[in-house]
Amino acid sequence: MMKAFKIWKRLVLGLLCLIFSLTLGYSQKTKKLQYTQMDTVSNYEVKLKDGSVFTGKFIETVGDTMYFNLASSRLAIRKNELAGVRKIRLGAFKEGTDWYPNPHHTRYLFGPSAFNLKAGEGYYQNIYGVINSVNYGVSDNFSIGGGTELISLFNGSPFFGVFPKIGNIKLGKNVYGGVGTLLLFGEGGFGGIGYGLVTLGDEDRNFTFGAGGLFGSDGISSEGPILTFSGMYRLSRNIALISENWAVVNDGVHPVFSYGVRFFGEKISVDVAFINNGDIFEEISPIGIPFLDFVYKF
Repeated sequence: MMKAFKIWKRLVLGLLCLIFSLTLGYSQKTKKLQYTQMDTVSNYEVKLKDGSVFTGKFIETVGDTMYFNLASSRLAIRKNELAGVRKIRLGAFKEGTDWYPNPHHTRYLFGPSAFNLKAGEGYYQNIYGVINSVNYGVSDNFSIGGGTELISLFNGSPFFGVFPKIGNIKLGKNVYGGVGTLLLFGEGGFGGIGYGLVTLGDEDRNFTFGAGGLFGSDGISSEGPILTFSGMYRLSRNIALISENWAVVNDGVHPVFSYGVRFFGEKISVDVAFINNGDIFEEISPIGIPFLDFVYKF
């Protein structure tokens, strides 16, 4: 087990170093403002070095001065005053407010959607304060992640997870597919779930159907499929409703369902939800067991 732990430790350190170097290179590239690619139709978020933020349409550049049309005025800004310019997504400008991209659209609570991280994007997730994972977009269609749980780690019998995923495969208008594996390694061997996904909708409002099965080093396998039904509905700039539901088909159907609220900013999201099934409802609480997680996107 110690040998496996040392191998895993090297793999994690190598993955983190790769993520850090790629993220650094990515952030350096995005610092260059592509003024020549700006058009006069789209809305732009303009950030100044003094901390001011404006939203409006680009008009023209004259010498070292850029002109923007705001809601009720014309704004002239020198290039050396700019901290950044970001194009607002089509359809994201609602009621005078920029609905920035959903920072955590690739996953519900535990389970994923068919959407994928873009190349160079990543996120850190913490569940209940003890379950930690990092996921990184190697390309627009492939991501890799890893994680561990702190209690078992400090007990001397740790288990670790690896989460490869192929996603964002366009199957039709607002229909995306994906496949992946959740692998867990521990003292007794390894096990996991292989799955396939279909997501309907966009990054803000979507529904995902998934199907998969168990496998393991000791021959463990599910007698029937594991089905998931999950959804997300963005209500406003900072709030979305979220639900993730599982059905294990094995000597009958054994459902587990959840419901909650996601609060988020441009880089951070927090889920406050409840997980429930028949046993939890009768023996613990009718509203379910609380679920809490925190995600930081980089």
